[in-house]
Amino acid sequence: MDTGERWAEWNRLRGRVPAWHPVGVVVAADGPVVRRHYGTHGTAEHAPIAPGTDLVALVSRQQEAFAERGEPVEWKVYGHDCEELGPALTAAGFTGGWDRSVLIAGVLPETGPRSASQKEPQDGVHSLYAVRSQADRAREIAVGAPGPHGTPYVEMVADGASEDGDVFVDVLLQDGLVVAVAWAHPDTSHPFTLIGGLSSDDANFVKACTDGWRRRTWPRRPVLAEADGPLRERLLENGFTEAATVRAYHWSPPGTPETSRPVQFLDWLHDDWPLWDRFYAAFDFKPSVTDRPAITEPSPSAVWNLHSHHRLVPDLPGELDAIVRRGLLAATEPGEFVHWLDWQHDGYRYDPRRVGAPGRPPVPGYGTYPNGDYYLHLTHDLRLGTFGHPWEQTLTVWGTSLLPAVEAELTDLLGEPVRRRD
Repeated sequence: MDTGERWAEWNRLRGRVPAWHPVGVVVAADGPVVRRHYGTHGTAEHAPIAPGTDLVALVSRQQEAFAERGEPVEWKVYGHDCEELGPALTAAGFTGGWDRSVLIAGVLPETGPRSASQKEPQDGVHSLYAVRSQADRAREIAVGAPGPHGTPYVEMVADGASEDGDVFVDVLLQDGLVVAVAWAHPDTSHPFTLIGGLSSDDANFVKACTDGWRRRTWPRRPVLAEADGPLRERLLENGFTEAATVRAYHWSPPGTPETSRPVQFLDWLHDDWPLWDRFYAAFDFKPSVTDRPAITEPSPSAVWNLHSHHRLVPDLPGELDAIVRRGLLAATEPGEFVHWLDWQHDGYRYDPRRVGAPGRPPVPGYGTYPNGDYYLHLTHDLRLGTFGHPWEQTLTVWGTSLLPAVEAELTDLLGEPVRRRD
């Protein structure tokens, strides 16, 4: 398949509601337009616009939807799109932004698995997972790199991984230290791997990263980038072909937008593992099918047996979720995030005041009832939370503000606590 055929396939899928989208993102369709609401900002993508479409009304409806959420919006217009769309956006108050080339490169032959050496590399380009201890340094370099990037690093991390594959983060090491970062991720709507950004346009670094992505993508996908300036030249030198041009238009409603998404994926390197490490240490966590209890319960806390009440509860998981959600709303501060953890699986952070309502993202994760694994809700400072034990079939609640907020309802539902620490 050549570049033209790949680009035709990309265009054929434009404006479709994706089968998968990042946690916490609300997706809505309006005629040819698909909106993505991130809570902090939004994007508008469209299928080919039919002749005679009332562009004024179409654009106005999207502005109303983003204004309702207080989200600034980016709307990309490609060189082959309806000629009247750009002027219609400008007339509605959008501002024309950057212009870039859309560049595509096919896959390269696989070269076999990477070295499984346990020794940390010191020089060259490697996956960030080979130097996990430098995850914070890599984030700092990526966030500080000049942009705009196709996908800002923090946005890619917040999106997490799709069912089609994980994100790629490569780093350049010099004398054992990360000095440059590059990142790419699967496109949730199209059969491409998208280049999110590179902190350096050094020719050797660009070639090493992009060649690696073209070999490692799974399933085997071509790679797409939006680039200008030196990065565009480097990509063209390295086998990319220009397929189109694109211009971004931006509009912001009145008011100050939220600074954080209502729901965020916990990246294993940056967030999930460090939080689990602190929980292990603070609660002496000993995961085991047989060892019970699995934690040293803090003070104050209470532990309920989930099935000692000997009466039918038609929807016990739903009842537990409702009680715990009300308790978390009462016990946390406005703007404070709660973390939902699932042992050995993906975790999330969420703002309990910005989820679970019509038009807003649902509460992430699988709830409070420990359905086959340890499930936790807890604050970042660990001062309050819940711990569901799947084999002991218990729910532990701790914290000076959370326990009083849920104790009466949980006791009414489950009976008296089987253990407590005051």
